[in-house]
Amino acid sequence: MECILAPEARSYSESARKHVRGDVGPPGTGAAAQKYPDYCRTITVQDSHGGVKELVFPKALDLDRPKRARTTFSPEQLFQLEKEFQRNQYLVGKERTQLAKQLKLSETQVKVWFQNRRTKYKRDRSRDHESTGSKSESLATCNILRLLQNQVPRPTCTNYLPPYHYAFPGYSTS
Repeated sequence: MECILAPEARSYSESARKHVRGDVGPPGTGAAAQKYPDYCRTITVQDSHGGVKELVFPKALDLDRPKRARTTFSPEQLFQLEKEFQRNQYLVGKERTQLAKQLKLSETQVKVWFQNRRTKYKRDRSRDHESTGSKSESLATCNILRLLQNQVPRPTCTNYLPPYHYAFPGYSTS
């Protein structure tokens, strides 16, 4: 049996989090133990409308653990990391160990910084690619419109065709 988060529990509001009533007993006691295996944790919350919902999470999530503080890099560390990224986007082994030591960071911090930087690089590249594509598309459209306005095909067999006045601005039949 799996721990399944009920659909209504996935989107409960911030105000609902303030009304957490706590776990529904230890494993083996109460109604929650009968519904879910002992590796699941059940929390009962009251949403903003007064309704009570039961949320089920795997105990491995360790929801009580405080969130780790975000790493703040110094300007010098960022400069060195960026410089190394320009040289090589994938830093492994001794190079990563040496850079971490030089910058007084853990290897994990350096590894994660490089992962995040590669993600940012790919995102920026795809964004640039999209904007270049739309610019060239609009440039092509403008060129076609310009050609149509300036070089409207004139009938070659005027004897058989009635005169036709084109509705393009700037076009004259003379």
